[in-house]
Amino acid sequence: MLGNLMYQTRKPDQIFVLVSDTPAPELARLREHFPDISFHVRENLDDFGHKKRHESRFIATGDYMGFFNDDDQYELDYVEKMMDAVDGYDAAYCAWNRFPNCEFRFGSSTSGNYIIRTALARAVDYRLEGYNSDGYFIDDLVKAGAAVAPKVEKVLYYHNHQA
Repeated sequence: MLGNLMYQTRKPDQIFVLVSDTPAPELARLREHFPDISFHVRENLDDFGHKKRHESRFIATGDYMGFFNDDDQYELDYVEKMMDAVDGYDAAYCAWNRFPNCEFRFGSSTSGNYIIRTALARAVDYRLEGYNSDGYFIDDLVKAGAAVAPKVEKVLYYHNHQA
């Protein structure tokens, strides 16, 4: 699923991959395709990757961050559309295939469909509370006063996509 990152219309500055089942050759192709990009693979996802996302907030070097899960699919203009949407805001999120009417709140987002200002991501605690940790994190961002951009209505992200 991560192969489509190579064809993004806007090249990411840094890539974090939360790996549950990505074959080594696909990861090797990504590293080869992005030789000048800081590439972080976070493995052993015994908690849906939440602890790895929590840790990654402090490794990220860009002004904004988002995550690419290895079992998700992203439109080829995902990075470009999300960066356009977040301009002037702390966070942006997009519609996704699983719950088309999702809002930026607990229980209806996952890490793959949002991008947030890195400084804010570091300032808000990432509660490690099982499957819904992403939702709690998003909810806490909003409670902390995150300026959230209007939702990108175009479906750009497909959660747990089956090829």
